[in-house]
Amino acid sequence: MLRNVGIVTSFEKRCLMKTRQESKGKKHLGTRDLTLIGALSALWIVLHLTIGPLGFTLFRLPVLCDVAAYSTLLLAVWILGKLGGALLVGITGSAITLLLRPGAFQILGFAASAVVFDILCLAVRHEVSKKLVKIIALAVITIVSAYFAGAVIGLIFMAGSLEWSLTYWAGWHAVGGLLSVIVTLPVISALERAKVRRLIYGGVYGQPQKSFYAR
Repeated sequence: MLRNVGIVTSFEKRCLMKTRQESKGKKHLGTRDLTLIGALSALWIVLHLTIGPLGFTLFRLPVLCDVAAYSTLLLAVWILGKLGGALLVGITGSAITLLLRPGAFQILGFAASAVVFDILCLAVRHEVSKKLVKIIALAVITIVSAYFAGAVIGLIFMAGSLEWSLTYWAGWHAVGGLLSVIVTLPVISALERAKVRRLIYGGVYGQPQKSFYAR
């Protein structure tokens, strides 16, 4: 009887080990991920309807629009850690924002840049890390994505000249992208200290997810 118990226990351990490995290897979005995408899309919408227009009204510059977009996308990469999460947040949030603010077609430039951002994040494996190399890489990815958004918005939705769009307007968007990184990384650090991601996902069979501080 004890031997049988030992065999069952050993079998269960092997099953749990296999399940953990499969779970860690999953790259598709699950139900919980889709719920988070909905919440982050709502954040995208709120920020674009509040601080985005406010910043443009006060400074006539798009930097706070970039903060609204890329702070949300950075949070998406941190908490989801999978390809498709950030781009779904950007596309969903932009579509609803456009419904709430008809005529604000510049938001489509941010939607397009969310796709670019998500693809470029493959270079850092969709991880937000405290390692200097990864922080620099993530900053470059964000700045490039913001620059892309500025170029698209300037050329297509603001009917600006090629030179103005690629230098002045896209340049200010790039500044907004850098500001997004500066603002968001401390927020992510605070959320890690509060173990927010562990509370949401709970790790795999009680095993905590890889921490920002351990990367």
